[in-house]
Amino acid sequence: MLDKLRTEALALVAATPHCTLSTIGPAGVQASVVACVVREDCVYVLVPSTIDQLFNLEHELVVVLTSSLWQLRGAALALALSEAGGLQGTAPYDVSAQARAAGYTLVEVFPIRMHLEPDGLRRYRETIDFSVRVSDTSRNCVSSIR
Repeated sequence: MLDKLRTEALALVAATPHCTLSTIGPAGVQASVVACVVREDCVYVLVPSTIDQLFNLEHELVVVLTSSLWQLRGAALALALSEAGGLQGTAPYDVSAQARAAGYTLVEVFPIRMHLEPDGLRRYRETIDFSVRVSDTSRNCVSSIR
């Protein structure tokens, strides 16, 4: 049952081509509208490579993605370009290629908790918790967040 709710919640994110990415860290509170793509249980966000939010992500992994219908709190990893020109992490090739072609940095967001706002089908605000896995990196290692 919970897996079905998680899938439905991520389908709402997938139906939203842009969302607001919010971070906090040494660069202060930062929020900007970014493109987002969902693949399986992960949200990929395309962030301009010169934005201060990447500096924040070096120090704080928790981010918030929002739209008018939902709010997602997650653990984020900025994926660096490898020397071979590909991206590290689990990003699908088409998403990686899109980021590379646009000169953007791809940020992998693993959902922790999602709030769904009331709409036609929901009369009340719903909260869905996710079990999260985050890839090992040279700086940060978060094996599981519950």
